[in-house]
Amino acid sequence: MKKSTTVATQSGQKNTRRIGAPSGPRRSDQRRATLIEAAGKLFVEQGYEATTMDEIAAAANVAKGTLYHYFSNKAELLQVLREGFESEVMKRIRSRVDMCHDDDWRGRIKAWIDGAVNAYFAMQELHDIVIYSTGMPFRNAMADAEITRYLAQLIRDGVQAGAWKVDDEHWTAVVMFYSFRGGCDEAIIGAQRPEDIPEKLNTLFLKILDVTT
Repeated sequence: MKKSTTVATQSGQKNTRRIGAPSGPRRSDQRRATLIEAAGKLFVEQGYEATTMDEIAAAANVAKGTLYHYFSNKAELLQVLREGFESEVMKRIRSRVDMCHDDDWRGRIKAWIDGAVNAYFAMQELHDIVIYSTGMPFRNAMADAEITRYLAQLIRDGVQAGAWKVDDEHWTAVVMFYSFRGGCDEAIIGAQRPEDIPEKLNTLFLKILDVTT
């Protein structure tokens, strides 16, 4: 059982932290980030199953006990990596969509494509780790993913603005999402040129939305 020590705060209140834990929140956050980065690198380089907690601690240059202070097992690290991956994907998509004018619905769809393709190509190795290492079928992992829900909302907003007509926004978003994934994978295996994918997807998405004219 780990010992704890009582630490007085500036307000006069007392809190408890474990022996060996970093002395301040900033240092704690930095150490946690280092552990996550080390785990992500090892998972990509040698696979999730093959990587041990000992190796993660060594790569982060910390004691094994310090690693267990932050994460109980590899599954927790994998979940944090997945959340970080999804956050970065959405950051890249939103930053592009937010640059579009409010009434530029075609531009918003293209911005979603550009952000999603950029993220997928840039982080494809991490994607494969955080998605496929869970043991969950891909269809389950993406059933309620934010990237798909965000696209569905873009489509829904466009319907309300009269930019296109769609009977089922969620279904349309799911079809478009898997088209995006398939198109990127074709480029990754060499069947398509990566630089052609955004424009090809844009043409396809506009056809699906029936706004090609």
